[in-house]
Amino acid sequence: MSAPRATWRPTPWLTGGLAIALAAGALPLVPLAVSAARDVPALAVELASPRAAVLLLHTILLAGLVALISGVIGTGLGVLIGKTDLPLRMPLAGVLTFPLFLPPYVLALGWFSVLGSDGLLAAALGPGAAFRFFFGLGGAVLVLTTAYTPIAAHLVRIALRSIDPTLEEAARLSFRWPRVVWRIDLPLVGPAVGLAILLAFILVVGELGVPAYVRYPVFSTEVFTQFAAFLNIRAAVAMSLPLALLVLAGLGVERYLLRDRVRFSSAARAITTATIPLGTWRAPAGALAWAYAGITVILPLVGLVVRAGGGATYAAALAGAGASLIRTVWMAAAAATTMVILGLLVGYLVERHRRSRHDALDTLLLLLFAAPGTVLGVGLILFWNRPGLAWVYGSALIIVVGWIGHFTPLAARVAGIGLGSLAPGVEEAARLAGVRWERVLFRVLVPLCRPALAGAWFLAFVFCLRDLDLAVTIYPPGAETLPVRVYTLMANSSEAVTAALSLVLVGLTAVVLVGAWIGLAALRAGSRAWG
Repeated sequence: MSAPRATWRPTPWLTGGLAIALAAGALPLVPLAVSAARDVPALAVELASPRAAVLLLHTILLAGLVALISGVIGTGLGVLIGKTDLPLRMPLAGVLTFPLFLPPYVLALGWFSVLGSDGLLAAALGPGAAFRFFFGLGGAVLVLTTAYTPIAAHLVRIALRSIDPTLEEAARLSFRWPRVVWRIDLPLVGPAVGLAILLAFILVVGELGVPAYVRYPVFSTEVFTQFAAFLNIRAAVAMSLPLALLVLAGLGVERYLLRDRVRFSSAARAITTATIPLGTWRAPAGALAWAYAGITVILPLVGLVVRAGGGATYAAALAGAGASLIRTVWMAAAAATTMVILGLLVGYLVERHRRSRHDALDTLLLLLFAAPGTVLGVGLILFWNRPGLAWVYGSALIIVVGWIGHFTPLAARVAGIGLGSLAPGVEEAARLAGVRWERVLFRVLVPLCRPALAGAWFLAFVFCLRDLDLAVTIYPPGAETLPVRVYTLMANSSEAVTAALSLVLVGLTAVVLVGAWIGLAALRAGSRAWG
């Protein structure tokens, strides 16, 4: 057996992939921690100020409200889409999911074009109909709830498909569907709802664009302001610490309270679940669900279209931002390709190791993804702004490195799902036959996981495409991405040009998502035919 063992050496590949991912994402956080440890008294003064207390209250209030409201609405939508015979369920799910892939501040622009003093609502009903509380907590909650409700909807839908249908069949012998849903389904998907609420809370805690746009001060806006506007590194580091603690607290809840309770069946797609017939409520429920989608998703985009005006505006927008558009596409493609390679190696490392190591790696990866972009950006600048490293710090490469460190956990999770669906007997047979591990990886595992890897690439690409928080914190002169360009135009250009360029970003995202849907469908069909 010595020969097979000598050829089966995945460790260098796996540890190398993990080391690169951690070097890109975790290593930049070390200078941040060192900087904080060097000046504890001054940091304590900053954190004990009344300003810090207000920021803490605002951050927790905004994140808590968005998480709870999106959790409640998303649960209802998840049950309707995943469990009932609601008309046009899949198109509805696609429309509702679209905001999740857009920069949230683009949604804020759209909502302002509807609710602002010169928006669609005021034009239709008069100036008195304008939403006077858009700038502040109300506007931030409205926009971010629209953005993150799809998380709960999809987690609930997947959790419902993972329920053993025999439980529902047994309950149906004695109870009607409303009671079965209330007494059986909702308790079983409760942990998934909790996970969705937690994820929304963590994502909102690190959000920069929307609070900055609606002028609602939170810790993330303060970190960016102190660092980018005042070059006050000490204050930026101080304001980063509460953000880090909130994220760590959220990860602790996920690790010790939710992880062992949230279970999604890898065969959920193949499980045949009972569908709840809505009967006479089918049409009203469908109308209500589509009305929600129309108001929260379609209406803000229509507002942007009206605000943008004619083709001359789009020409002017592209004339000033064409380079940013091209730069964003190639940077996102390069980062996504790197992330898929690293994600395959890291995903294999997570999926093929014992539970204790699996949980530790999973938590570490989730920390990299959950780290607020502004905090990670400050760490990247502190780490790379050194003599001899200007080729990274002063170029677009620093953004690519930041994306790799921030979003590789997404690619690793998707790749791990694909690997987890494969029978381990294939690898065991290859190991006993003396086949080299890398040959099995490229000739067997990669072809079998093509749909998952393609999905990981598209997901990584879209998250790079939508990123503002990290890119706006670290971009050097001449390397601004399209989201950064749109964000800076808000203060330096007309509203029509800003709306037009926002719609270019929306259209690019839509094209990528449609391409991903078509490509993944073709890959799945090819995999079934090959299998």
